[in-house]
Formats: sequence, C-alpha cells, structure tokens
Amino acid sequence: MARWLLIIAAALMAGCGGGDGAMQVTGVVTDAGGTPIPCEGGMILFQPATTGESTSGKHATGEVKPDGTFTMMTRIPGDGMQQGQYKVVLQLWKNYDKQELAVPKKYGDAATTPLEATVDGDHTHFEFKVEP
Repeated sequence: MARWLLIIAAALMAGCGGGDGAMQVTGVVTDAGGTPIPCEGGMILFQPATTGESTSGKHATGEVKPDGTFTMMTRIPGDGMQQGQYKVVLQLWKNYDKQELAVPKKYGDAATTPLEATVDGDHTHFEFKVEP
C-alpha cells in the first residue's frame, strides 16, 4: 500500500500540468469477457516506458470507477497527459481494508504488467482486458 501511495505522489508531482501537448486520455478496464471488474475502488497508472537511457512522457494516474471507466490526469483532474509510450499498472481492490486485489498481482508492477499504451493524436481511448 505504501509503495502505491508513493507512486501516486510521484506521479502527481511529476505532472505536465496540462501544457502544450497534453492529451485527454480515457478508457475502460474489463475482465477477459468485457465485463467491468467488481472492485471497491482502484487506480490506473501510465508509467513512461524506458528505452535505453531515455524516457517518453510523464507519469499519469486515473481513478478506475465501478463501471471500469477512467480518465487520466497528471496534476489535477482534466489536465490530460503527454504523448508517449507507457507501461500500464493497475491497483484494483476487491476489498481495500483487507488489501485483497481484484486483479492478478502482475498488473500492479510496471516490470510485470502485460499492459502497454502508446498515447498520440490517434490513440487517446484505451480498452484494457485483464486476464486471470
């Protein structure tokens, strides 16, 4: 839990602030059958993909709502995010008090998540399907 809070705090501090190049990015997270994943709450993080020594974009986060939809932000709701290549990290809680995840653990770390996204002028809405 503490690690996730640090990631969110870092993402908020590193935000682009909605300046030039900020894109409005939305999407939905579902199970393999296309149904929203039942959860008490959750977050999605777009973490810049690293290529060699360079990094594209800046962190962005979004709240995953009960219907699976999300809107990305960097510092404040509605400010959008930068174009770039990202690893997509999910923290969806089946039971937050008991720290029970609603998705497999591999989705909670940029090193193990199979989800990726390229944000650009042609790609601003994403549909992520979570496999067991």
